[in-house]
Order: sequence, then C-alpha cells, then structure tokens
Amino acid sequence: MAATPATDLRERVGRYLRAHHTMTIATAGPPAAASADGLVAVSSEGAYGQPVAGPGDVAPHAASVFYAVDDALRLVFLSKPTSTHGLHIGTAARVAVTVTEHYEDWESIQGVQLWGTVKRLRGAAKATAMAVYLRRFPFVRDLMEQPRLAAMVRSVGVYRVEPERLAFTDNTTGVFGREVLEIRRR
Repeated sequence: MAATPATDLRERVGRYLRAHHTMTIATAGPPAAASADGLVAVSSEGAYGQPVAGPGDVAPHAASVFYAVDDALRLVFLSKPTSTHGLHIGTAARVAVTVTEHYEDWESIQGVQLWGTVKRLRGAAKATAMAVYLRRFPFVRDLMEQPRLAAMVRSVGVYRVEPERLAFTDNTTGVFGREVLEIRRR
C-alpha cells in the first residue's frame, strides 16, 4: 500500500524529531509577583526574572528542554514543577513548541513547529513516558542512581506534549517549503 501524503509527512516529521533532542517550549501564564519597588525576584525555584506585568496580564515564557519522542509524535520532557514553564503548565496547558538547529544558510533551514497541550503525568502514564525518556537519555538513569542526585531527579515533573497540529519547514525543498499536519487523537 502506497503512503499517503499525510503518512509521508508524519514519517518525515518523526525522523526529524528523533534526530534532535532540544525543543523550545512556549507557555503563558500569570506574571511573576513583583516587590513594592517593581523588581522581580530571581531564584532557582521560579520566576527567573520574568517581566513584570499589570493586573490580569498574561506573561509569555519560552524555555529550552531536552525531549524524547514516542511513536505517536508526543514529546516527553522533564522539568521542575516550580520553573516558570512548570508553573504555567500546572497539570495541563496549551503550548507551542519549536525544534530546529542553527543554520548559516537560510536555504538549508529545517524545523518543526507544533501546537497542542502539555500535561504533567502521574501513575502509569508517567512510568511509560519516563521509559521513553530513559531510552533516549540513558544518562538520566545513572543520575537517578547517585545518592546525592537521586532525590532531585525524582522530584522533577514528567511532562508530555500532545501535538494537535505540526508544521514542518524544509527550505531544502524550495523557498519557504512548509507543510502542515493535523493530528487526530483517538
């Protein structure tokens, strides 16, 4: 049976995502609380110098994280729930993600943009996603076995991005070569 254009695009996107390991995830949420002098506290536990905004404003945020991809093109990553993007996500949120690399020549640019939802996983879903992540990054298992790092690694959240729409940019196929794939979840 011949591949459909959507199947072919899904396979190319999957190959691209598996060939890379760093994504930028964009979230939005409440701005960090500012002190009376208008300064935002910067700490390793959150806020990270997020811009101060007015009441009711939403603060955009972007972070780069390592990810692993499963057979359904879902992206699994680990992060501290107290990071700015972790706080924005909570248990679930809408996100945008990009995966690309550095290019010197714009005609060589390739990359994936995706839009969907991200969830902090628990129970069996967390264990399944962690297995995907550990297959891609076996060094994390080694970290989990080091007594001084084990508790820290166990405290991170396991998250999974469920894409609803993906765009694959491939300028090697022509100027501004871009194809869009809609993902239907069962």
